[in-house]
Amino acid sequence: MPVYPKREDFAYYIGRYFAAEWYYKEDGNIPGLDYYTELGTHDRVRFFQVVRLFCDSPYGTLLPAKYYRIEDKAEKIFAFKPRDERFFDFTTEGARVIITNAYHKHSQQMAKIDLETLKTAIRCKQDYLRRVREATYYETETQF
Repeated sequence: MPVYPKREDFAYYIGRYFAAEWYYKEDGNIPGLDYYTELGTHDRVRFFQVVRLFCDSPYGTLLPAKYYRIEDKAEKIFAFKPRDERFFDFTTEGARVIITNAYHKHSQQMAKIDLETLKTAIRCKQDYLRRVREATYYETETQF
């Protein structure tokens, strides 16, 4: 039986054009939020500013690469880049931005450990899409 966190547990920011939310696993665990809560206040504020900029920008707006960039073209996985943190995400129907997981940047190029985190983001996206198709991700369609 799926676990449905309360909307306020996974909704992050509702902007003019997009709504950002945390991906949650079937057991209700929210990996991106877990990482986020461990950050200092300055890093959390900076992350919020970047997400707000994205969500309040019309579809098709290209944000500067220093804030947001594609990390996997085939899977369409992107990353919010508030500072040295990378928060993987993808967009989906309903103008939703799903934030899957995050890591602290180790070097200019993605290190092997960072690539594993990217693979986790891809698995999260696949899981999200499967559960939405099966109508087991959101408790109701109007949840967001």
